[in-house]
Amino acid sequence: MPAEVILVNPAYAFPPFTEADRRAIRDDPFIMDLPSDPFLYPPMGLLSMAGALKRAGFSVDGIDCNATRMTMEQLARRCEGAKVVGIQLLVANTRSVYQLVKHMQGRGYEIVIGGPWPSVEPEVVAKMGLRYGISGEGEIAFTRLCDALIHGKEKPEDIPGIIIAEDSERVYTKQPELLTNLNDWLPDRDFMRSPLYRQPFKGRIEVALGSRGCPYNCIFCYCSSPSPNSMFNRSRWMDADALVRDLSDTLKNYRPRYIEFLDETFTVNRKWVKEVCQGIVEAGIKFEWGAKTRMDLLDPDLLESMARAGCTKVGFGLESGVYDHRKTMRKDFGNDKVKELFDAANRLNVDPACTIIFGHPDESEDDMWTSVEMVKSVDAAYVEFHIMVLIPKTTLYYRAVKEGKVMPDAFDRFMRGEAGYPEYAPGDLTPADMRRIHRDAIKDFYLRPGYIARQARRARRPGDLLQYARAALSIFEKSSMAEPIWRLGRALPQ
Repeated sequence: MPAEVILVNPAYAFPPFTEADRRAIRDDPFIMDLPSDPFLYPPMGLLSMAGALKRAGFSVDGIDCNATRMTMEQLARRCEGAKVVGIQLLVANTRSVYQLVKHMQGRGYEIVIGGPWPSVEPEVVAKMGLRYGISGEGEIAFTRLCDALIHGKEKPEDIPGIIIAEDSERVYTKQPELLTNLNDWLPDRDFMRSPLYRQPFKGRIEVALGSRGCPYNCIFCYCSSPSPNSMFNRSRWMDADALVRDLSDTLKNYRPRYIEFLDETFTVNRKWVKEVCQGIVEAGIKFEWGAKTRMDLLDPDLLESMARAGCTKVGFGLESGVYDHRKTMRKDFGNDKVKELFDAANRLNVDPACTIIFGHPDESEDDMWTSVEMVKSVDAAYVEFHIMVLIPKTTLYYRAVKEGKVMPDAFDRFMRGEAGYPEYAPGDLTPADMRRIHRDAIKDFYLRPGYIARQARRARRPGDLLQYARAALSIFEKSSMAEPIWRLGRALPQ
């Protein structure tokens, strides 16, 4: 018997692919950064949603289209018999969800979208031709909507966080409520499981979430786009002892080699991080884990506490090797801070990883290569190189519109398949220039003999060398426009 509710993590593009589709995919700046075989995580938001729905008594099924290849028609049929189908909507997958909705409508189930995009732009519910959406955190709101639609327990318009389309353009909304006691909203890790969930250099993983939100407002990020007090920019934390119990249960039940914290900014609350690390040590649970944070929210002392508790990777949002560009994006820390933290991480045997974005306002190609040289000089263990893409209603998006680099309706046109994903190329640089720099930077960083030797020296166990080799091969493929690694979760069908 089909589940009452089905949760869908949609693919960024659905097969079958024509040759024109393949060309468009390979030229899409956002596709370059999408999940591929060594970069695929469980959809943590849907795991949390599934736990909430099950605790409320609903039968729930889940489909991760990045881990299971299927056409839109196959997915639509798979959902038949359900009462409600919830789809996670990001900005990047707006086009594929728009196409998917057309395939799924009229099959007897109510389609509801939720996630970052509807939370920022509620009108997208109407533009997709749907009746309902969820703004903000959905654990309570979506569960109550399912109760309303399936059991008739209340009126949907009374639910905080509800989005109801009034016509093809206008929507009714009710202000969402933030979750407060995060101890009550643990993920259901049995809900979606795949051998493809993994991270470069670590292999198969489990994920954890100890906090929500980020109080900072980098000009390119979701956190600068919504109204104040939203789920994006209001930080909240689990109790440290509750998080340690969740970690202990995860290790006991699944025996992962590595756990990745998906917190937006792990070290916002220094006292909380210290309590979590101390709790891990006192509980006697030994495992490798990693997290990401801002460089101005970490110091060698706190990093040492994390290392004692098993942290073996820390990811920094470095973004640029040029101080002026970091300051413009609201990351005001100097190059001396960068060197201090990378030195400390390497000394503590914690792999220092970071992101570099090409395409900051007023950035030159020389500036971009300064960033590459910096991450080489500080001995970064792993670097994610990205091309700057736009997120709606952010400071950078409004600047791009003012500069005439994108049209105000760029995201609507992207959704309808009339244009590619909006990106930002500074000055006179073209999208082709950005792709060339992106490709050459990956090769320059990863294919130098010193980096290969470094990874061999840092192997903690025999299997690490094989994992490093696989990751290096996939990264090399990512630098090739002919055979890209950004292949939509699974390799494109031949």
